[in-house]
Amino acid sequence: MFRRKKIVVNTSLIVLAIAPIVLYAYEYGPDPGYSAAPGDNPTGCIDPANGCHLGTPNSGKGSIKIVASGGTTYVPGQTQTISVTIADSTEKQYGFQLSARVDSSPKTTQAGTLTPGNDTFTQTICVDNSFPTAKGCSIPGSTMGTIQWIEHTLQGYDASKTTSGSYTYKFSWTPPATNVGTVTLYAAGNAVTGTLQVTGTNTYLTSLQLAPGTGSTSTPSVTAVDNDASFAPTIASGSWVALFGTNLAPAGDSRLWNTSTEIVNGKFPTSLDGTSVTVGGTPAYVEYISPTQVNIQPPDGIGTGQVPVVVTTSSGQSTAFTATVAAIAPGLFPATAPYVVAQHADNSYVTSASPAKPGEVIVLWGTGFGPASPVVPAGQVFSGANSLANSLTATIGGNPATINFAGVVGAGLVQINVQVPANATAGDTPVVLTVGGTVSTQSTNNMIPIS
Repeated sequence: MFRRKKIVVNTSLIVLAIAPIVLYAYEYGPDPGYSAAPGDNPTGCIDPANGCHLGTPNSGKGSIKIVASGGTTYVPGQTQTISVTIADSTEKQYGFQLSARVDSSPKTTQAGTLTPGNDTFTQTICVDNSFPTAKGCSIPGSTMGTIQWIEHTLQGYDASKTTSGSYTYKFSWTPPATNVGTVTLYAAGNAVTGTLQVTGTNTYLTSLQLAPGTGSTSTPSVTAVDNDASFAPTIASGSWVALFGTNLAPAGDSRLWNTSTEIVNGKFPTSLDGTSVTVGGTPAYVEYISPTQVNIQPPDGIGTGQVPVVVTTSSGQSTAFTATVAAIAPGLFPATAPYVVAQHADNSYVTSASPAKPGEVIVLWGTGFGPASPVVPAGQVFSGANSLANSLTATIGGNPATINFAGVVGAGLVQINVQVPANATAGDTPVVLTVGGTVSTQSTNNMIPIS
């Protein structure tokens, strides 16, 4: 692992004939004491004389956010996943430092243990710039001798430039073994230009207070498992599925996967911020999480019939919810009620202000229409256009409609190019698709507007 160090660059701009400029940056990770926790530099590294950045904290157009997998509580001794996201679309690379403190004595008392992730993008340091031993930090003669800080490494800093607008660092935090009252996680983040300079950068500060709990109140609970397009209560392997319930993710944590960092070698993640799902005992692929909704792609081969769905978070495991699984469970993605998503040939959307016309070919989007030929495996990035293995028919307003193309064009995503019947009646008109003998069932929206 790289050691932190201050980089000094002497830059002489000969053409402008000015004196050399000394520029500092902590791309290896800052020295201890810049998390803005009590006793730390309160500005989170707004200190150019010591190699930090210029500016006023939280004055930029971005933000920093801490998300704990346990929400706003901790269970003594129970490890949580911590995510720190620095967002700023005006900058190119991102770094951070975080410290966990016991609120009753925040300047001198560390709250639990901070453990870097296995990706080598984070590191933990003590007040004397050493790395903690197996017993943590213990620096004789210092009032902050047990305090730990966790921060980015050079590898993490370099990795942050692969994303656009934000970057998320992940690591573990194990709370104290006993109830010590409320604790607070303090974090400072820098969004920088990617060059070794103190100007043109933004610093952001935040904190997250956690209260002691038993863990029982935040156990996840699943109340519904539906097709993510139609919201009908029948799902299929490889389709997109929405789970509804409570405590399905940490409080305040609502996000899609990060396609730059969480889709690895073309494989979708099976966990986001500690939330994972199994369908029939097999891990599903997790696209979106929030405390009340999680979107997944079930794996291939889960069978049909009544299948258990279980959500697991750091707070525990939900009681199995029995979902109905079919080989085919077609649904069209909804737009503003009462319409489904439909597009004209120029990719603009079919709306009441821009209705479809008789004889026009429009594009519909759905999921759960059964396998493609060749098969498109679940859980993998796919770019192509594989036709559906089963025959598809359509009616619009009860009139047969010609299908020009129907196939899988992305993981779990089906595109249908259908011609509006020449005799279609003007007004809001229902669309019904039948694939392999199974009729699409929309729980709400199933119309398109026709002029």
